[in-house]
Amino acid sequence: MKKSAHKLNTRVLFFSITVAIAVGAICPSPFSLVTPVSAQSVITAIPPRLVLQGKPGETITAQLKVRNDSEEAQNYTVAVEDFIVYDKQGTPIPVANSVGNRWSLASWVLAPDMIPVDTKTTQVVNIKIKVPLTALPGGHYAMLTYMPNADVKPGQMKKTAAIIGQRVGTLIYFTVSGPVTEKLNILKFSVPQFSEQGPVNFSGALESLSDVHITPKGDITISDPLNSKVATVPVEVGSIFPETEREFVSSWNQKWGWGKYRADLNLAYGTTGAVATATIFFWLFPIRLVIYSLVAIISVLTVIVLLNKRSKRHQEQLEAEVTELKKELEEIEGK
Repeated sequence: MKKSAHKLNTRVLFFSITVAIAVGAICPSPFSLVTPVSAQSVITAIPPRLVLQGKPGETITAQLKVRNDSEEAQNYTVAVEDFIVYDKQGTPIPVANSVGNRWSLASWVLAPDMIPVDTKTTQVVNIKIKVPLTALPGGHYAMLTYMPNADVKPGQMKKTAAIIGQRVGTLIYFTVSGPVTEKLNILKFSVPQFSEQGPVNFSGALESLSDVHITPKGDITISDPLNSKVATVPVEVGSIFPETEREFVSSWNQKWGWGKYRADLNLAYGTTGAVATATIFFWLFPIRLVIYSLVAIISVLTVIVLLNKRSKRHQEQLEAEVTELKKELEEIEGK
């Protein structure tokens, strides 16, 4: 998705309005779209993510919902846009025009341009997705967003400026049926090579070369210096879009360790049960604690030895004095 967007020189629309793409199912499904809200207007898109599937030539219908929790009725402008993913956290960025690329979906979606929603009410939004006969198998993606005050007149702009900038929406993941490629590469799997104490933090980067979004699931198995399994750390990645990368972090909350450990990363993905693996080694050893303990032990032993030597010398002096006194007594008695 990212590479195709670059090749076609698509222009990314950086909203002057406030659009927050949140990770509301970021673990494990990270691309829900939400926005900061104000006291005047509270909008909720339901669901934050919609997953659909269809065949070329089919028309798929679906229902979305949007809730108005503000104190007054609102008219919401409805927009459908393609999006691309640029960063390694999986943040969707809407594009200004139809990207017309391999992963585009927006042009297939039919939705109302504007909907009224009463105060404290949830409104149903019916959409249709017309799949072209020439649609390529695999993933196609778009976001459907809502913005309040669709009917604001120019003279009211200053009065309502606080709520014009809010947008919320649903990300639509649509898969066209057919043969697809599902491939995941582990670009990086790393950990500090030496730690005195935990937690031990693992990090990694994954690359999808698939025709459809994939959601790897798995864990890190940790073995001790005796090759015995001591822990299993879950790995939460979230969805990875085609031709994009995604980073992850996981922590082993172990306080102390005593040697060289092994970490095996195992991630299952796709519909065929494929597994991506990687292995690294690291040391967990409290070297300063050991050094301090040795210094303390040596110091105590030194004191004990010195005290023993001093006591021995004192004992020898006493014995010498006693011997001298005995000799003096013997001399006196002999006279």
